[in-house]
Parts: sequence; structure tokens; C-alpha cells
Amino acid sequence: MTKIFDLHCDTVHKIKEGGGLRRIPEAHVDIERLREAGYGLMTFAAFVNAGRTDDPYGECLRLLQTLHDEIDKNGDVVGAVLCPADLAKNEAAGKLSALLSVEEGGVIEEDIGRIGELFGLGVRMMTFTWNYDNDIASSVNGQNGGGLTDFGHEFLSELEKYGIIADVSHLSDKGFYDVAEAAKKPFIASHSNARAVCPHRRNLTDDMIRIIGDKGGIVGLNFCADFVGGDGGVRMLCRHAREIADCGGIECVAVGGDFDGIETNPALPDCTATERLADGLRDFGFASREVDLIMGENAKRFLTDNL
Repeated sequence: MTKIFDLHCDTVHKIKEGGGLRRIPEAHVDIERLREAGYGLMTFAAFVNAGRTDDPYGECLRLLQTLHDEIDKNGDVVGAVLCPADLAKNEAAGKLSALLSVEEGGVIEEDIGRIGELFGLGVRMMTFTWNYDNDIASSVNGQNGGGLTDFGHEFLSELEKYGIIADVSHLSDKGFYDVAEAAKKPFIASHSNARAVCPHRRNLTDDMIRIIGDKGGIVGLNFCADFVGGDGGVRMLCRHAREIADCGGIECVAVGGDFDGIETNPALPDCTATERLADGLRDFGFASREVDLIMGENAKRFLTDNL
């Protein structure tokens, strides 16, 4: 099977529980299990709950430092990804690739220069929001239902200037369309499903998926049972994959499990279970080549083209 590329996990918050990223029995993800499961890349998000900290940017920097320390500590088996050449280098060396993202663009606190600072610290992907409205945009879970602010448009332009991938997961519907209209480069929804299959506000409409596909972006399947719907199982998740492929093209579908950011899904309890999705996709009628695209090749191609 092709190597798995996953566009989102929140495992940084679990590191202190296990004493290090190499092995964290209480988490959904650690290095040992990622390698055992055949992952080629994991995206580690520095997630900041901006509503519960007085210093969101400082917290973001601390989380990024923790991730850098863990990558350095485990450099024999993990390598950071800053550019496409790093993907090839890590693959040749038999290493897991680690991509750094920031979940909650509001951590920059209206200081646009901080985007360049985050790029310098290795960040290559950012969301606009998490579950709160902020100075950049409205969240899908927010109160005002708005889109991008004037500063939000500046934020998007700055991301594109540095080549940081814009991530619309958690963004309000109006915010999504504002990004779609303004973006000059492909963007992604790193951990979102199809609203036509499960009508949760965190999922994407068919029209949104079409737009992402038309613009050369990708959608990472989220393993959260609430976003999967039904019994939360693999077959239901395959229905999301089918819907996304039908709307955005097979090249639009990827994996964004959201491990350690969601309650444990019994059907996909940790990263070693991700291969169940590949088996399920085959049983659902996806061709072997299509399964390879979904599990890793689409994300690998996107990152190679857009980092």
C-alpha cells in the first residue's frame, strides 16, 4: 500500500502525557505507531484555544518549539518538511515526514508580520479560525455568520506570499466563499467531510467541494464520528470519500484524521487503524489506484506542487 499522508492531528498536546512523541500510549498518534502503520507524513498542528489563553501567540510558539524539539530528538526516524525536496529526502532515508501547521489563525493577534515569523519557524499550513470568530474571519461555530474581515483578506494574501497553505476547515460558509473568490493559489480543507452525507456544519457542501477541486485543492477525511454520521464507521466514511470524489474529482480526496483532536472513534481508534479505511474503500468499490490516491498520493502531489 502507498504511504499514508495525513493532513491534521493535534497530538502536540499529548506529548507531555507520554514524556515524548516517540511513544504516547494515551494518545491516538505517536512515532512508533505511525511508522508501524505505514505513514509517510503526518501534519502536526499547533492548536491554540484562543478563548482560554491570555497569550495565544506565545502559546503557539511554545507548541511549535515542543514539536521542533521532538523532531530533533527523533531525527533518526523523523524529518521536518519545509519544501518538496524534504519529502523526497525523508522518503529516501526511510523517515516519517513531519509537516507543521497552526490551527487558529487568530493567534497572530492582528500582527501581520507574525506570519513571516511562523514561516521561519517551519509552519507551512494555517487555518483562519477554530471554533471562535476572530479578527480574521467568522468560524462555522461562531456567532455572527460573517466572512473574511478586511484583515482576513490581508491574512490570506500574506499566507500566499510566503507559500503557507490556506486551510478552510472550521471557517464559516461565507468565509469559505470569500477565500474562494480571493485566493490566487489552491487551498485545502485539511479535516472536513461532506455535508450531503452528514449534515454537520463542520462539513462541506457539494458546491464547496467542487470549488476546492476546481482550484486544485484537497479535502482531508475527518475521522470524528459526529462528522462522519450514522454509526461513525468506516463504511460511512467511505460514503464521504465517494461524495467528495464525485463533486471534486478523485484527486481531491485525502486523509485528515484529526487524531487527538477528537473523541476516540471506536471504528478508527488510533493511527494504526487507518489502514481499515483503505480496506473499506476497496470494499466500497474504489479501484486500487483510487485508494492509493486517497490514502496518500493526492496529498503528496499537492504538497509537492504547493509547498
